Amino acid sequence: MPNHQDPLARAQNSAHEWLAAISQALGTQDRRFAYRALRAWLHALRDRLTVEAAAHFAAQLPELLRGTYYDGWVPSRVPVRFSTEECVERFSTHATVRRTDVRNTITGVSTGMAELLSPGTLEHALQQLPQDLRELFTPQQPAVARAGQEERGRHGHNGEHAEHAEMQSQLRDLRRQIDDLTDAVSALSRRA
Repeated sequence: MPNHQDPLARAQNSAHEWLAAISQALGTQDRRFAYRALRAWLHALRDRLTVEAAAHFAAQLPELLRGTYYDGWVPSRVPVRFSTEECVERFSTHATVRRTDVRNTITGVSTGMAELLSPGTLEHALQQLPQDLRELFTPQQPAVARAGQEERGRHGHNGEHAEHAEMQSQLRDLRRQIDDLTDAVSALSRRA
């Protein structure tokens, strides 16, 4: 029995889920703006990474966003050296946002990406950046995490946030495994 499902449906769904999360982190319903911001963010980060670090980071992205990430990349020219101000200018141009809005936009995208990526992935990539750019790309802590830190400061509890982060990580891993199994079953059904 032939499989008539759209072969890109799962990839599109993953990309839409990530874009929705970035939109939420940016506090907007405008998906076009969120995509422009995400694309500019991905390219700015990618261009400052070594080839190896860029490839490692890309492996965490959904298939369609991986294409966005690699679009226009010239591995022989990285890492590109640029200052924080040059990064702000590049981001402003590529995302079509005012320079005065760039820092908040980058922080918003970073915050959304920190929630989507496997734990440690963003931090590892940011460690490759100079301190000033690392600060620019550092995500804002979610209100839940800030509240948890305040609570830990008063009562010495840190398990709840760590447990939540671990659960989120396990859920992302489980989704990836389900996606891999779905692909394998589809491939097997086409052979039958």
